[in-house]
Amino acid sequence: MSDLERTLEKALEMIEREGLARALEPGGGIDFTSNDYLGLSTSPGFREKVRCNIDREVLSAPASRLLRGTHPRHLELEEKLAEFKGTEAALIFPTGYQANLGLLTSILGPEDRVLSDELNHASIIDGLRLSGAQKHIYRHIDPGELEKELARPHPGGKTFIVTESYFSMDGDIAPLERYTALAAKYSASLLVDDAHATGIFGPHRGSGLAEELGIERDCAAIVSTFGKALGGFGAFVAGSRMLVDWLINRSRPFIITTATPPLLLAMMEAGLELCAEAAPRTRVHSLAGRLRNSLADGGIDCSSSSGPIVPIVVGGNEAALEAARALQERGLDVRAVRPPTVAPGSSRLRIAVHADHAEADIDRLAAALLEILERETAG
Repeated sequence: MSDLERTLEKALEMIEREGLARALEPGGGIDFTSNDYLGLSTSPGFREKVRCNIDREVLSAPASRLLRGTHPRHLELEEKLAEFKGTEAALIFPTGYQANLGLLTSILGPEDRVLSDELNHASIIDGLRLSGAQKHIYRHIDPGELEKELARPHPGGKTFIVTESYFSMDGDIAPLERYTALAAKYSASLLVDDAHATGIFGPHRGSGLAEELGIERDCAAIVSTFGKALGGFGAFVAGSRMLVDWLINRSRPFIITTATPPLLLAMMEAGLELCAEAAPRTRVHSLAGRLRNSLADGGIDCSSSSGPIVPIVVGGNEAALEAARALQERGLDVRAVRPPTVAPGSSRLRIAVHADHAEADIDRLAAALLEILERETAG
């Protein structure tokens, strides 16, 4: 065993003792874990649309977008995405992680300051670190503290506010209307990660919370993904034509990577087409409300959350793992989320409700949760 392997072995043993070890485990039972909120990825309609959308002549794009990787379907889909998000333009990235890195590292610099919600996604955190901007963290969804930071003098550079719209671990919503007003008051630019809201919020197009709250044109940039409610893979940044032109010229995660292949564009197009249907959005909110009401009747309060994400904070790492195992043994695929994804002492069961769940599935999950958590509390 090499010195490196011995070092890694000791570190892994420590992770194991702390109850933080991870392993790759395929899913089984009813899916209450993935971000497939509309149930598209397993629907026959989605598969059929993907099949019909596939370009049989060109499946791959083995080059960057600037060298030869741009296919006419990239440009067509980007026009549709801009319309979908209510912006002037959009640009496709391979993943949401790359989209946030590509956006933040290309528009922020060392002279700029950025105010970031303390629970923002790791891709935002990493993008801010790489940008070299002056970072200030404000309390989670706290407009008051945000305004205090904005009011502090900042003689050099620009000011940015960056936030998720719908937070993936807590299922709560940022007060984007307040942030928009603050951005205007203090001449700041608002950057919104709308990833988990895309497909499940928005009264007309289902494009996310920026649409729901009518602030699309007030955001300097909106990041969204296909790998959640839209059932596929990939991501995009939406904003002004000027912003997208800048990203094409200066975003290294976009410029120096292979283009998203037309094979995946077919999946993106299918998700975008099916997202226009309002019934699955309505159903997923109804089912999540049913679960929250059942849990509340049993003394578990999830009232701070909304939408399809229902978090149940257990506390300890082992307690969360044990509860998840007990649910999986009953055919209910719920996973434990532990540090560093969430803060120490807040390990949880993160439940994702899907539009294709049956009411009986929801009731079965609620009953199992109440029984398991009551048993753990008594123990």
